[in-house]
Amino acid sequence: MVSHDSPSDPGSETLSAHERQQRTLQRLDDGHSALLDALEGLEQSEAFLGSRWSVWEVMQHLLTESFVEALEQIASGQREMLPAFDARTDRIAADVAKLEANYQRFRRLIVGLTEEQLDLPATPYNPENNYPALSLLDLIERVSGHEGNHARQVVETRKYVAAFRSAERAVTVAGLGIGDRQGVPTATRELLSNADYVIGSQSALPVARPWIRAVELELRPDNREELVNRLVRDIRAGLWSMVVTLGDPAESAPGLIRQLEQAVGTVSTVAAPGFYRLALDLVGVSPLDAVCTSVERIGEEAGMLNANGRALIVLGSEHAGSWREAAAALATSGIDATRAVRHVANLSGQATVTTATLGDVLETEIGDAPVAVDSALVLAGA
Repeated sequence: MVSHDSPSDPGSETLSAHERQQRTLQRLDDGHSALLDALEGLEQSEAFLGSRWSVWEVMQHLLTESFVEALEQIASGQREMLPAFDARTDRIAADVAKLEANYQRFRRLIVGLTEEQLDLPATPYNPENNYPALSLLDLIERVSGHEGNHARQVVETRKYVAAFRSAERAVTVAGLGIGDRQGVPTATRELLSNADYVIGSQSALPVARPWIRAVELELRPDNREELVNRLVRDIRAGLWSMVVTLGDPAESAPGLIRQLEQAVGTVSTVAAPGFYRLALDLVGVSPLDAVCTSVERIGEEAGMLNANGRALIVLGSEHAGSWREAAAALATSGIDATRAVRHVANLSGQATVTTATLGDVLETEIGDAPVAVDSALVLAGA
């Protein structure tokens, strides 16, 4: 008799061998049904995207016996040529058929086992990892939920493919919120843990790091073009590439988003709490009384900067120079140098507010401050 002291499920010790056998069949059926549901409608654009290669996968890739055999058959006249390179859909159908055949074979095996066969030893005790000696019943009971477990994996993977929109060759730019890890949106956390690599600034990557499972690439002024070009190449190859920024991408990275749209064509964004309302709250201005722009767009939006006499908030962005340069652009757009300004800094930490004029930002050390993504200039209403 093989020991059943370590059943795979709580309560197994109270069931007879026949009851456990029937429960195993039910779990096997449920798991197979879940797997088929998860694979329903699977297209090649989903099935062959999103996987990071392990050493084993590389080894499997290099096992080319079938390829060599096919070449031998072509050389001997047994076949005319290799199958078309776009036969992935047929391959998926064939693989699903193999899964079905193997499931039916496994099920027939379980149905036909007698109680004596169920008690046959199947695996020896392994002292190295304390894996117990299992009977045939123990073993099939443990593996009967295998397909069901992977069905959930397929469902989640397809969700991530849809989120990354890899089939459309898009890059995802996700917001991290205002710098507090607790405030990172759930959608961003899930995507980070499945990205092939993540690009972000020196201020953004530490916030995202708890959920990153792949390569981090720091975004700097001197490598921005290089990383954008890499994104283009890798997206075409089906990799899941992700860019993260503090705040909300639409507020914090409009220039980068535009650059990516020009290079890639499609950019998917994940919204997050931004610094706009936080900055206005600090200076006591209602969003209804303000016009918002980014430091990157001052030149484009010069005509709206004095609109209706409302306050103007200029949001910071990564690698956007100094606030003196931003103030010069505002002055060039027609804003009076005597207009009251409040410089808001370090919104992701202990925020500070400095009161001045636009001229002060142009002429004093206030303007020396680099434009950070978590900073802003708030100009009083005209």
